[in-house]
Amino acid sequence: MKKSSLYSLVFTIFNDALGWGVVLTIFAPLLMNNSGEFLPQGTSLQMQTIYLGLLIACYPVTQFIFMPLIGALSDHVGRKKILEWTILCAVFTFGLSAIAIWRGSLLFLFLSRLLAGIFSANAATAQAAIADMSSEREKGKNLSLTGIAGGLSWVIGPPLGGLLSTQAYIPWADFATPFWFVSALLLINYFWVKKSFEETLVKTKHASHDWKQEIKDLAKLSKIRYMTAWLTILFFFYLGWNFYILFYPTLLVQRFALNQSSIGLLSGYLSIFWLITSTALNRGLAEKFKPEAFVLLWLPILGLLVLILAFVPSIPWWYVILPFVAAGGASVWINLVAFLSNLAGKENQGKVFGIGQSLMALAACISPIISGMLASIDEKIPLSIGGGILLAVGGFALLYYFRRHAR
Repeated sequence: MKKSSLYSLVFTIFNDALGWGVVLTIFAPLLMNNSGEFLPQGTSLQMQTIYLGLLIACYPVTQFIFMPLIGALSDHVGRKKILEWTILCAVFTFGLSAIAIWRGSLLFLFLSRLLAGIFSANAATAQAAIADMSSEREKGKNLSLTGIAGGLSWVIGPPLGGLLSTQAYIPWADFATPFWFVSALLLINYFWVKKSFEETLVKTKHASHDWKQEIKDLAKLSKIRYMTAWLTILFFFYLGWNFYILFYPTLLVQRFALNQSSIGLLSGYLSIFWLITSTALNRGLAEKFKPEAFVLLWLPILGLLVLILAFVPSIPWWYVILPFVAAGGASVWINLVAFLSNLAGKENQGKVFGIGQSLMALAACISPIISGMLASIDEKIPLSIGGGILLAVGGFALLYYFRRHAR
């Protein structure tokens, strides 16, 4: 397998995460600046945060609906075709978001984000392709490349979103500029995958496609030993993490009056430590311990740290705590996915990654809608809920593992 084939997959995941990082940096300032461009001047704080939550949620809504089927489809038609098609469509959807911002149309922006969610299924397909080319022992190491890609994209994305949308740095910049930038990167991504990616799926010569069978096969995942419990743990990890990651920019705007540039720099600082942790896992740390060991250690610690962040009174505390949040988040995310991949077996990689991405999308739907309603009451509530969920599911994972797996 050529390195360029693997790196084209890593670049795909990088762009998915970069799109999130750029968007999350600018959406809170975009809707909460009282300029009257998107929401009428005088719109209450409660309505601003509700609209913000809905705008963030509309993207993962379509992710949740389409990811399992697209992941299963990649198990039949191949990873390469799915990747090419979804990446090319994503180029246009990010361009549509930029046009919506230029037009000042909130409805058009909602619609473009719904469409973008459909084509973000390539993250699950790219992960499945990486798993295809990896042995069980190498899987944690190779999947840690996705953590490195995600960490690097969040080092670059949030500050870049602030930079490209602020005229103090670039005279011609506006809130649409980051979307055009991501669209251009996705176009490069498309041509790289088309030229370099080598198909990893081994198919039988005369295999036929049956959608009903694909859906039945998805249901069969629940019959794999321990799978249902660990998919549940994965969902609640995503849910708690999304209460934190999707709404900490709103807390920073409400409590500390930070603009998109300052939020981007703080997010980039967090992502440096995500990148360091992911790199350490890739450089051999993941091969020295079982993936579940990282999950059991870091999940409850992560919940406690997020709870603390909800209540700290000043920005310096964020700079002290964020490195540990990043280390915990990267360790749990990468190793929980690797553990589930090992449970699923070679023949179910596309399905398990599709289900995993769908659960992430469902969590990303639920958390901003609830947070949008509660953040106007008290900006601490979303992070408090997220930390509580992570702490609770961490305790459950410990109890479940030592009662079932350690027998």
